[in-house]
Amino acid sequence: MLITAATQRFSLGDAGFLALNRIQEIYMKQLRALLSLILTVLKTVLYEWIVRLIEVCRLLCERCQIWHRNRILPVRLRRTATQPCVRISDPAYKRPDPMIYSQFYLMKQGVAVTWDNPDIEIHKGNVFVPSHALDPNTDYQIVARIWNNSTEAPVVGLPVRFSYLSFGAGTQSHFIGQTHVNLGVKGGPNHPVFAAVPWKAPAQAGHYCIRVGFEWIDDLNPNNNLGQENTNVGTAHSPAEFEFQLRNDTRRRQTYRFDVDTYAIPLQDLCPRRPAPKQPPPPRQEPGTVNVVPPKHDRRNYPVPPGWSVKLEPSEPLLAPGNEITVRVFITPPDAFTGRQPFNVHAFHQQGLAGGVTLIVERP
Repeated sequence: MLITAATQRFSLGDAGFLALNRIQEIYMKQLRALLSLILTVLKTVLYEWIVRLIEVCRLLCERCQIWHRNRILPVRLRRTATQPCVRISDPAYKRPDPMIYSQFYLMKQGVAVTWDNPDIEIHKGNVFVPSHALDPNTDYQIVARIWNNSTEAPVVGLPVRFSYLSFGAGTQSHFIGQTHVNLGVKGGPNHPVFAAVPWKAPAQAGHYCIRVGFEWIDDLNPNNNLGQENTNVGTAHSPAEFEFQLRNDTRRRQTYRFDVDTYAIPLQDLCPRRPAPKQPPPPRQEPGTVNVVPPKHDRRNYPVPPGWSVKLEPSEPLLAPGNEITVRVFITPPDAFTGRQPFNVHAFHQQGLAGGVTLIVERP
């Protein structure tokens, strides 16, 4: 090697020898780069893609965990930034949920309702008076039962508003009065709480729909804050006849349709002698929502009984905004019927539920 290098240096001179060395270095560097590329390709083909696939799977799992963690959070927390803000978690911030038996909220979830509201009563001299048996120009007291669906946050000074409508669906509201109550937590003192206002029935005889509503600035679920008491009772001769007002309270022409069922709030189930086995906790959801409607609260399970007929005139009215009509209902029972049978008439338009009435047929 020394002889060869010396011979090359002697024959080429110093400058030529250095140039030759430089060419050899460049050649060797390119050769090493080519070999490195070949080794990289071989590694990728043989096993590197498995490593990368594992990394991609791990990244997808992390993303799914983050999505699931955010999904079970309440909507309000879900909308907050993840960084660098600090979320206020539920244990640190408690919110109340004042509520009443709310037909509109329950119907949106597919739950059967009655317009004979269990949380609204009318009293005269501390004696209960049915809403269908009111005397004109007479002093009464309306009593509303208010609940709290929160076990941790009470409500101090909850404003409760009372109003009435002419008997029917979508009719105009008339203010009665307002009072304030202190609502305790669920299962604690002042729960439920009762709100009451005096009311003088209108001088014009007829049936009226009582409405009770309230608002709270930090309500966990503001959709269950309006309840109605809207009933009428008729004696069945042949047939029982009823009338109610239907008004278009929207800003567009509406075609109305009616659904009739015989749902009434069932009795509470008896407590089992043995505690039920523990079930895994259900996924977190918006408060008050219903995942699956129980069969005993499903309107489809309460059709018009065999032998009965229900006729509405008109059956599909078309109303311009602000227009109001009288709807007549004819309910014919079987000849052998005696007792008391409720019928819930729900009015719908293109935008959803417009309202409803509960008609009760009696025959001694």
